[in-house]
Amino acid sequence: KNWIDKEEYPQSAAIDLRCVNMVADLWHAPAPKNGQAVGTNTIGSSEACMLGGMAMKWRWRKRMEAAGKPTDKPNLVCGPVQICWHKFARYWDVELREIPMRPGQLFMDPKRMIEACDENTIGVVPTFGVTYT
Repeated sequence: KNWIDKEEYPQSAAIDLRCVNMVADLWHAPAPKNGQAVGTNTIGSSEACMLGGMAMKWRWRKRMEAAGKPTDKPNLVCGPVQICWHKFARYWDVELREIPMRPGQLFMDPKRMIEACDENTIGVVPTFGVTYT
């Protein structure tokens, strides 16, 4: 079965829309007039990171332009376990602020994460689970 073929499996499209709405609600996304959040599912995590990163950058840029501030130095705070953020930063001209792990601490330290953020931070992307935890 090819779950991603929405014509062959229309129920997969309905599930996708429900999931998009759940995630939008979870993250307090602006509510659209028709009640349906805008979003998509992805086949792989790298694709999801690229799409999510683009959305974060564009939303940040729009907010900065509205405030009359420069938009030439975006940055992204992340942990060291999802290599595609390096690719995203290179492709989309975003400074990567990677928070390294420490011995005995296999999660992103909230204090160090906050210290890495400033008004040019487009987002913070911790990884929920890694292969060695």
